[in-house]
Amino acid sequence: MNSTDFTADLDGKKCVKCEKDAKFTGVDPKKAWYCQECFIQMVKNKFRSALSKKKIYKDADARETLVVYDGSPSGAFLLNQIDDALKQITYKRLMVQPTVLVLVSVTEETEIQRVVERVEELKKELLENVRWFIAHVACSMYTDSVDLEGLRCNGTEKIPEYTDLLSSCSVPTYRKELERILREKCLQNISKSLKISKCMVPDDADDLGRLALDQLCLGRGGSLSPLVTVTDKRSDFLLIRPICDLSKREISIYNYLCAIDKQYIQFHTHSNTQDRSVQALTDAFIRTLEDEKFYSTINTVLSTASKIHNTNGKDGSRCVLCHVEVADCSLCSTCSAIRDSCSGLLSRFL
Repeated sequence: MNSTDFTADLDGKKCVKCEKDAKFTGVDPKKAWYCQECFIQMVKNKFRSALSKKKIYKDADARETLVVYDGSPSGAFLLNQIDDALKQITYKRLMVQPTVLVLVSVTEETEIQRVVERVEELKKELLENVRWFIAHVACSMYTDSVDLEGLRCNGTEKIPEYTDLLSSCSVPTYRKELERILREKCLQNISKSLKISKCMVPDDADDLGRLALDQLCLGRGGSLSPLVTVTDKRSDFLLIRPICDLSKREISIYNYLCAIDKQYIQFHTHSNTQDRSVQALTDAFIRTLEDEKFYSTINTVLSTASKIHNTNGKDGSRCVLCHVEVADCSLCSTCSAIRDSCSGLLSRFL
């Protein structure tokens, strides 16, 4: 990979910050261009701004945070931003006490072992003086607290139950949504076991824009805002999305410029080319729009979604499965449909 992978026809463009020759831009090449130094600073500022404008760490007694790393470019970027912010001298130091959770989704034993070995290498480069844990998303299957060990991938004994549950879901769209719900349940289980109330996830703007459209198709249009904005506050758990304003393109450029792309963990997953789920169709729809140079699609979707709030759940009632606000029942209509398509195996969570 080299810088030409990220540049277009520069045509004498100048950096919008310092008037040097521009080299890089974000999603839309018709808008702001930056020199290398200013681009790096712009990306850092977006990360810090997402945290500061919500004043997430104003309480000195609640700075412990579970930082999720899933091996992706966005996950590597998040880890590096936390590492850099803790070492900060020039600017205000980020007041957070991180615990790193490496979240594994592959089910093959050899792949899981490769992740464990790679994490041992990463621990020598990043956040050396903090706790690291490795856990499989199958930890979502625990109904009691998870007894975490630091030297292995926790939750692998639950993989058969996890795969059986997903396999029992007969509708591809509901199966994809169930995967997302179980991922969040896994994070909530682990946070509760570690007695940590805050959890940072590497969800970038592209992921969240697609999620917003997915949820709209699934009938959760009235609850979009907490699903795609910086914070999603629940009774005893706070999901934080500090890179929600950054696109995959911006993150990829930053990772290349700062040599972070060496810290990915490439999982060998098998893609389903016959996937006809709503999520697959949403992804194809957005890619088509971007190919036709509608670069602002994601920003427009997220801007609109952030303004949509549910007015039916004012009493604090939430779905017991996906935690969106509901009016007078324990399950939202989407989760009811997921339950009905899972041959009764989902009842353990209800």
